[in-house]
Amino acid sequence: KAFDLSLMEIAQYQSFPAMLPFVGQGYVSENRPKLLIIGESFYLPDYSTLQKNACEWYSANQDLLTKDEVEWIDCRGLLECDWKSGGQRMYAEISRCLGEIDLPSIDRPVSNICYANTFMRPATDGESFKHCCEERDVVVSIATLTRVIAALTPDLVIFASKYAWDVVGWSLAKQIPGITFDFVCHPIDPRHWNVTSYEHGRKKFITLLNKWAGKAE
Repeated sequence: KAFDLSLMEIAQYQSFPAMLPFVGQGYVSENRPKLLIIGESFYLPDYSTLQKNACEWYSANQDLLTKDEVEWIDCRGLLECDWKSGGQRMYAEISRCLGEIDLPSIDRPVSNICYANTFMRPATDGESFKHCCEERDVVVSIATLTRVIAALTPDLVIFASKYAWDVVGWSLAKQIPGITFDFVCHPIDPRHWNVTSYEHGRKKFITLLNKWAGKAE
């Protein structure tokens, strides 16, 4: 909660506070740098309509969503839940990888990081955000994440989506000095994540985590 005062000054979180980044209890530690992992997007169910029009979404606020829809974009709730849903496999995989480097954790391994998503407009369930991304989404994302990074002061930012990196991440890396940026592919990408010959998959993620934690592989 220590970061919420600054985060709530950001317009997108004033409109959709459920999207506030997850900040683990061990994010700030004397033993290692601060790590922010940025995923691709939130999702809303197919029956939802607000997210399907960019102009309507960015003019709207959370009050226009049902309680069930809010749960779909509740960043902190998603990182703290039991990950039994298929759509929550990404968080389980990130936590599993964090657990492999054998860090002491206050709760689960994800308690050692901060997590946010790249795009501020959700995709529709079952679809990649690349199929609906518009120029306005990119502009809002860059503006919002610039302020998120300023508020959270991470030392290392890892984009867990090559698409998000290509569209937004590399631009932030060029604009923001003093922070290390890198990326891997989406952690549930079946074509790349566990393919050892692919240079931006799980193997790279573990290497980045070991370096962040000051551990040899």
